[in-house]
Amino acid sequence: MIQTPPIPKTDRKLDQPDDWLYDRSVLGWILDPTLRRQLPFLYKVFGWYCNLYFNITGKSYLIGGRGLFRFLSGLFYKMSPDRYLEMKLSGYQVFLDPLDMRLFQVVNELASQDTDTRILPQLISEGDTFLDVGANHGSFAIGASKLVGASGFVLAVEPQPRLAKALGKSLTANALCKFQVYNLAVGDTDGEIELLVPVGTSGSAGVFPEHSATHKFNALKVPIKRFDDLVEWQNFTGKVLLKLDVEGSECAFLSGASRMIKALKPKLIIEVHPTSLKAAGSTGARLKELLQELGYTNYMEIDDSDRIFALEDLNTNIQRNVVMLMA
Repeated sequence: MIQTPPIPKTDRKLDQPDDWLYDRSVLGWILDPTLRRQLPFLYKVFGWYCNLYFNITGKSYLIGGRGLFRFLSGLFYKMSPDRYLEMKLSGYQVFLDPLDMRLFQVVNELASQDTDTRILPQLISEGDTFLDVGANHGSFAIGASKLVGASGFVLAVEPQPRLAKALGKSLTANALCKFQVYNLAVGDTDGEIELLVPVGTSGSAGVFPEHSATHKFNALKVPIKRFDDLVEWQNFTGKVLLKLDVEGSECAFLSGASRMIKALKPKLIIEVHPTSLKAAGSTGARLKELLQELGYTNYMEIDDSDRIFALEDLNTNIQRNVVMLMA
């Protein structure tokens, strides 16, 4: 449900869905005293451990980090079950779920110029509409909420209740525009589904056990609707940019949003994730076929956004976000 960066090089084999979060490339910001001092005491303790471990060992993977984080965050939750972590980052005021280790990558996404959110200024401007489907903490939605200005609109969809609430708080604190957060799932049907959320990271939450339930997980029932029927998309303002990251449910969403897509022709930031596509019983070829049926003809790589490539040449065997374009 979130943007997942390429798996970093570490000192050990990665075999759990949250392993990448314990790499120094993700945790590095907590070594900065100016950022660490914003955190509650228990998270400062985690930061001190990170600083000590990385400086003494010189290794990039934080051994013992998972156990320590779960212990400290569990204590924090018992003392303050309704509290969110609040941080000020590069002009943003953000609220983070203290139980979710993925909060560390959220800070990177908002405070760094090296993550995929950097593509937003090239794709949206004053008065436009931004749709964040599979928003997680809402890094993309928060950034877009300033770019579209007072006359724009941001709509975010996130089925995990704690994350949807955190995102609502963040947008209230940051948005110059009108916004709406929907706490549900979107697909090609209406009803209810079982959402599988890995204990280690909210970012791999989805509906397919082969992807989201390979390790310890929590299951919760959430409503699901077709996007075409969820909102009055005919009233969207300006150009439309859609970000889609739903852990294998991409084809289902696109089918359930086909009327909106064909009518408004949004640019599309989509995660290409071969593992989750396989878990969903789909393929990269099927995803490309569906995108072509909806009118998409080309794509851009975020790391090479000056060039445009034919959609038929898209390599779907490499996990990353790409930008889809219509003729």
